[in-house]
Amino acid sequence: MNNDLQLDSLIKKMASEHRPELPSPGLVWWRAQIQKKLAEKERIERPIVVMRMLVVAACLVIALGLLVANLGQLTAQGQTRTLVLLAVITLIGFLLLMPLLFRESANKS
Repeated sequence: MNNDLQLDSLIKKMASEHRPELPSPGLVWWRAQIQKKLAEKERIERPIVVMRMLVVAACLVIALGLLVANLGQLTAQGQTRTLVLLAVITLIGFLLLMPLLFRESANKS
């Protein structure tokens, strides 16, 4: 019990002696300017990000469309090796490019 009172009084004494330091107004202004410039940069780059996402989506759709369109012709000619290669390339492209799309949309929120 006595130890608790001593600890309590020590903590109160330390708390009363502690003076929190606030950052200088210049530092606060400087940080606000940096935040403002970052927001302006993001706003300016937003159309580029959207166009990049659209191009990636269009390329994936075209690659998949070409693969599906030539599916019958490639299997009829017995070129299953080429078909598998095209499918693997399309899948790798999809797996590599989709995280870019999700990362860009996640950065916005």
